[in-house]
Amino acid sequence: MRPKEGFTQDGDEEEDHVSFGKNCVDRLVSSIGDGVMLPLIGTLVMATIQNDTDWRYKNAGIMAFSQVGEYVEDPEKIKMMIPVITEHCKHPNAKIRFASLHAIGQISDDMPEKFQKHYANDVLPCIIMCIED
Repeated sequence: MRPKEGFTQDGDEEEDHVSFGKNCVDRLVSSIGDGVMLPLIGTLVMATIQNDTDWRYKNAGIMAFSQVGEYVEDPEKIKMMIPVITEHCKHPNAKIRFASLHAIGQISDDMPEKFQKHYANDVLPCIIMCIED
């Protein structure tokens, strides 16, 4: 899916909301720590992505997951996130698929060796499928 002709992200209200939310998650995990915040984020995201009437809920939830890798040392702590992210790589909405790939990319960038070692077999089929999309 390509953006409309002349599309820019400047002034994109939707993008502003996503960016604000990601910054909030980033600051909370950074300040409070993953021990407290990961279970809370997991619970909130799981409730948020259940909304099937507005794609923006799923998008926001998956984008929230993308922010935690920087502060997590033990890859087992994000184990419950991986199936949720990879499942949404198949979503009919291109923005949800993009959010899933973004989450994979961001987490793999934040914890490269650990993420690859633990989750390569889970995420590579998803990435390959999306490349063919």
